[in-house]
Amino acid sequence: MEISYKLASSVPIDSLTVGFFDGCHLGHQKLLSILTSYPGSSGVITFDPHPQAVLSKSPKLITETPERLELLQKFPIDFLGILPFSLEFASLSAEEFLSELHSQLHCKRLILGPDSRLGKGGLGNIKTLQPLGKSLGIEIVQAPSFYFNNEVISSQKIRKMLSHGDLETAHLYLGRPYAICGTVTAGNGIGSRLGFATLNVIKEECLLPYGVYACEVKHKHQTYFAVMNLGEAPTVHRDSLCLEAHLFNFSGNLYGERITFFPKKFLREEKKFASKEELICAIKHDVLQAKTLFHLSS
Repeated sequence: MEISYKLASSVPIDSLTVGFFDGCHLGHQKLLSILTSYPGSSGVITFDPHPQAVLSKSPKLITETPERLELLQKFPIDFLGILPFSLEFASLSAEEFLSELHSQLHCKRLILGPDSRLGKGGLGNIKTLQPLGKSLGIEIVQAPSFYFNNEVISSQKIRKMLSHGDLETAHLYLGRPYAICGTVTAGNGIGSRLGFATLNVIKEECLLPYGVYACEVKHKHQTYFAVMNLGEAPTVHRDSLCLEAHLFNFSGNLYGERITFFPKKFLREEKKFASKEELICAIKHDVLQAKTLFHLSS
């Protein structure tokens, strides 16, 4: 697979699709399977950052850029283009963007979902793109919507599910467990002093509600069961969003290592306790709940 951060490929790309692909959910997966079913080479054009981060305000994302690109690379495509989204790029008309696809990638076919919009102001839809494509020799193909339980799957719907803590339905719509990735940083040691050492990952934002979760934590090829606090730890006065996971049957630190959290079940809301002793009792109960969920001996 060729990966490019500009609109250029070493070989012609016969079939293309364009989108942000937040979450790479089942609808995206269906679109990509249609893309790769055509003969010849295939490619995906995506963006970084999210277009709304430039045009207005970015939504909280299901997958951050490294994970999104990693998921896209699992598909049998020949080309992955990651274009920097800017105001200058956003000013391109749909016709100008199609012309670029034709001249730079020699695209013969563009496969889009029914709600796809290209070009300045989102004016390029399937209906307006088809005559533009015909003039350039690009076939514009509309892929069907993907339904699950009689509902069209979309990134926006999955974001809403996660913001309400609905991990189970999000799992079904994504086609895999929801994951949060990050790099382990040194904490303040409070967890260790309380008897519950944690791996700490600082995040700028997260879709899930603040609280305590039973989760799995993956590091390279090893998976651990854990209890995780997502939030600002009000009892110990943390002032930034942090994921703190107490791993069962683990000792040591993974500073600087990238790990992945798989939240499985919401246990309770984040709470400010009156004393450290109350906090310790609550954590012990959280651990017991998580171990029961994972069928582990306490």
